Order: sequence, then C-alpha cells, then structure tokens
Amino acid sequence: MTELDKIKQLLQFNKFLEAEKLLQKLILNTPQNLEQLMLLAGLYRSIGKFNEAKKTYRRIIELDSAYTVAYRLLIDFLDENELSDFEKKITTLISKEISDEKLIDLYFSLGILNEKLKKYKLSSDYFTKANNLKRKITPFNFNNLEKHFQNLKDVFSKLSFKKINYQNQKKIIFIIGLPRSGTSLVESILGSNKNIYRAGEIPNLKKIIRENFVSDGLLDFDKINNKINNKDNSIYDHYINDTNLKNIKENVVTDKNTENFKFLGIINAFFTNSKIINCVRDPFENFCSLYKINFNSSGLNWTNSKKEIFMYHKNYFELIDLWKSKNINNIIDLKYEELLSDSVNTINKLIDFCDLDRNDDYINFHNSNSLIIKTASANQARKPIQKANIYKYKHFKDYFDFN
Repeated sequence: MTELDKIKQLLQFNKFLEAEKLLQKLILNTPQNLEQLMLLAGLYRSIGKFNEAKKTYRRIIELDSAYTVAYRLLIDFLDENELSDFEKKITTLISKEISDEKLIDLYFSLGILNEKLKKYKLSSDYFTKANNLKRKITPFNFNNLEKHFQNLKDVFSKLSFKKINYQNQKKIIFIIGLPRSGTSLVESILGSNKNIYRAGEIPNLKKIIRENFVSDGLLDFDKINNKINNKDNSIYDHYINDTNLKNIKENVVTDKNTENFKFLGIINAFFTNSKIINCVRDPFENFCSLYKINFNSSGLNWTNSKKEIFMYHKNYFELIDLWKSKNINNIIDLKYEELLSDSVNTINKLIDFCDLDRNDDYINFHNSNSLIIKTASANQARKPIQKANIYKYKHFKDYFDFN
C-alpha cells in the first residue's frame, strides 16, 4: 500500500489528524503534487479549517491556472469583495481553448459566483449551460432508472417486513432523503453526541442487497422472502462487520447514505433497533440545490436535467408511500423548513424519536470540536441554523421550471 493509499484509507475511516500529518509530510517532499494538495484542501474543508482550505485551493490554482475543480471549490470561501476579481480570472480562462470537462467546472463556478453577487438571471444561465454541457458529454438514460424503481416497487409491494426481534444489535440511525435535503445537517446534529459514531455515506446496505438479493440485475423476491422467513441475522452481521464499522466502540451509528430509502423494508425487518429519519425539503428548493451542484458520481447525473430531477423526486415519494403502507413505524419525516424555523422544538422531537437523552449539545452542534462533514454541505452544515436559508432559492423561480 502506498502512502497516498494509506491516507485515503485514513480519510475513509474519519482519522483526519493522522491523514493530515501524513499528507503534510508527503507535500514537503513533493510540494507541487496537485492530487495531494487537493486531498489536503478537502480534508481541511471536512474538519472546518476553512482558512487553510482557502489557502490550499489558491496554491493549487497558482501551480496550475487551468485546474478548474479548485476554482469551483474555492468560491465557497471567498469574501464578497474578492468575487469580482475572481470572476475575471474565470472568464479569462473560459476564453482560452479548454476541455469541455473544465468548461463545465467553470460554468458551475460562475453560477455560484453570480448567485453570491445576487445576479440571479446570469447565475441561472450559467447553471443551465453547465448542466446542458455535462449532459451532452455524459449521456444518462433515465429509462434504466425508471425500470430500477419499478422493479423495487414490484418486488417490495408483495413482501411483508415485520420487525424481527434480534438480540444485541447496535442502534443504527438511517438518515435518508433526496441529496441536498438536509441529511448532512441532521447527521451533524446527532453527531454532536460523542457516543454516536457518524459513519457518513457508507455503502454497506447497498452492497448487502447486491450480494444477497439480486439475480441478473434485478431484485429476487424469493431470496428476500426466504431471508425474512428464516429470520436470518447475517444481514445485520455483514453490515456491522464491514471494514468501515468493524472496530467501532459506539453503540449508536448514523448512516446517511441517501440511497437507503430504496430498502426501508429490509431495514425494518433485519435491524431491530433501527430508526429512520426521512429528510424532506420544499421541492423547488431541493431541486435548485441539486441543479447547481457538479456531482462527481455518475449515478447522480439525473441532476443535470430539470425534468429528471422532478421524475426522481416522484419515484422517491412513491417508494416512501409504499413503505408507509407496510406499517413501518420506526420512521419520522423531518421537514427541513421546520428544522430551520423552529430548530429547538424540531431537534428535541428528533432526539425523542431516536430514544436519546436531550441536551444542549444537539442545539449547539456547530460548536462541536469533532464535527466532520465530507459532503458538498461541509461549509453550510457547520454554521448555526439560520432561518434566512429556508427559501434561499426563491429568486430562481422566474428562471427554473422543474415540471
């Protein structure tokens, strides 16, 4: 295993201090290695060292003025008086011959930058350019996703998911929702309790589904039904003994892989002490937030189409309705707008649902020294809850239509 691979593994297991020391040592020897510098900037971003992240992104751009990912990520940390000069840098770079991939980054950058400058029409134009170009060079077949959703509905509608009472299981709190619906904020709140392990977006459940319940690319009714009827405890065992959870000491774990919404019946049957938090956000606000992010995962390329964002949302809530019709009662809908407008009562309601003891740490989660956020919400989810963010994308109503 190379030193860089060791660092990536440490980051995967949230061992940021060890990873930071190793990275800084590597960078001393190879100070112009952009991959190492990007890892370091991302690490700083995750642990809330925003000044260091800003400096590191600037350093990357100084070393390679065409490293466009750094432009996009740096904008989050720029002061208002820095935006105009930075806009000139980006437009100068656009005027040169650069690849479509780099152009996409820069269009997203100008979308974010002009939103900060309150130039909403211009911002919306750049977001549209970015998404259209990304869709052009990375086609996405939503029909395949529709077939996947239909397979989920067809199989799960025929099954019963009564909870099986297994002994000696940890409490797993599954945080689900569309991406950008407040899942990172909820995990940050719960994670302020030092006795809760924040696992983040781990793939454990999806991996188990693929290995145990899929035949020829489709869910297999008989395989799932047999596991349920046999009260097979191996599903939980495989989940908790995967490498990313195997050695944790905490008895409460948060899992915020948003795709877990597809498998709530499996969770209900095999995870005795599970709690499911379904994060719900105003549709237009959620759609805008998705459309303005340049996601790395190809599985999220449906976010490059306004129509497909709407269709994904429709399929999401059809599945949620299916789960609720199965009398799965260990689920709570947590509305993002209520969390922002009435944070104390909403957080207390959340803590009660999770059968945890109330304390002020949850309310003051943003002051936690151990707060780690690896997603696009790293900056926002570290701030105190702000009511002003409830309908922050209302200015785009004249420019975006998601129907």
